[in-house]
Amino acid sequence: MHLSEKQHYSTYIENPIKRYLNAALFDLDSRLGRKVNLLGIFVIVMTVVLSMIGTLDNISSSTRSYIELAELIITGAFAIEYILRVVVARRPVAYMLSFYGLIDLLTWLPLLLMGNATLAIRLLRVIRLLKLIRYLKALHLFLSSLQDTIEIILVVAVTILIVIAISGNIIHAIEPDIIDNAFIGSWWSLVTMTTVGYGDIVPVTTGGKIIASILMVTGITIFAMLTGVISVKVSQIVNRTHACNNCMNKFSDEYGYCPYCGIEQELNRHQHCRECNAEINLNDNFCSRCGIKNAS
Repeated sequence: MHLSEKQHYSTYIENPIKRYLNAALFDLDSRLGRKVNLLGIFVIVMTVVLSMIGTLDNISSSTRSYIELAELIITGAFAIEYILRVVVARRPVAYMLSFYGLIDLLTWLPLLLMGNATLAIRLLRVIRLLKLIRYLKALHLFLSSLQDTIEIILVVAVTILIVIAISGNIIHAIEPDIIDNAFIGSWWSLVTMTTVGYGDIVPVTTGGKIIASILMVTGITIFAMLTGVISVKVSQIVNRTHACNNCMNKFSDEYGYCPYCGIEQELNRHQHCRECNAEINLNDNFCSRCGIKNAS
């Protein structure tokens, strides 16, 4: 039996009710899952709007009480959702220990653990925003790209810290009257590298302006390179249309070998003409037999 088929049968849910709830809560590609997906996004957006309204000074005490009651009801709904997810999950323990499982838990648990309900609700307002990651595919792709580029990100972060520390000491030595110590100099270096430029600290000497210019160019270059790397990774993740013949992991068709297990792949780089059904290359816009355009 194929590997994916073994995994399917080992986690198959026989109970129809549990299978229905599993599709509703976990399968975002099904019609039912998409409806629950939209409902989840709507509820989270509503909690954010309510929390923002609750920060206004001119609302009445009764309105504030209704907002707090609504947030308590929503918190209870998230608790019920979490319990249902644990019950109907194919692997409950794996779900509970996963990133999304922990986020789902934290969207209601602080209300039970903290004595101050107001403080707990304020904390929950922030945590619930993380639930949007589950529902928005773009965030999935972005986080996946960050996972694939974590080593590059760490290298860039360390490089930035080194540049900031060095330039912070140099700018303090060049302009001690404006920058009192190396820590303030490092803060100025960070602001300059990111081209934020608050204007609270401005070098006046020629040497200080040269350092600032170097930091600006260096910052733009580093962040542009990092953006390019992440963009390439996102593109590769979006184009993961080929499944490995051995380990079944998906990756882009541009790989001749599986990046996970190293097995050589036999990629089908041909398609069939929609008019005469002749086999043509994927890169060909027209069929060589009948001349019909096939590319979209």
